[in-house]
Amino acid sequence: MKMSETIAPCHKTRLSPIPVMLAALLLLAACSSIKQAAPLSAVRPAAPSAPVFQLDEILGAAPATLDDRLGAPALTRREGDGEFRRYSLSTCTLIVILYPDDMGAVRAAHVDAAALTSDEEKPNLEACLAAG
Repeated sequence: MKMSETIAPCHKTRLSPIPVMLAALLLLAACSSIKQAAPLSAVRPAAPSAPVFQLDEILGAAPATLDDRLGAPALTRREGDGEFRRYSLSTCTLIVILYPDDMGAVRAAHVDAAALTSDEEKPNLEACLAAG
């Protein structure tokens, strides 16, 4: 027996088109079942929250009222008839200067905002109060 007779000749085999088409259909079916994300236009921004504090609540307030609304001051300094108070809020420092009014009652006569740290810019007073 010759060696060439013992080895089966190689035949080119063709894949049947049916299994190939079934595989392609399964892939397409899998892709079509993926849910699409909601378009960005459907996402609505959160409504702005109400300001925590407003200037008319602070200006003219008595010391006890300020402490009730703002908490204990981080710093209090008295000079003559006036009093300097510094309150630490979430995004800024609130500076309140108190003086006696015409009737002698001590009230917040001046309000200003300062940065929490020296490397920050001076914040807007209304924004400082609104953030709380």
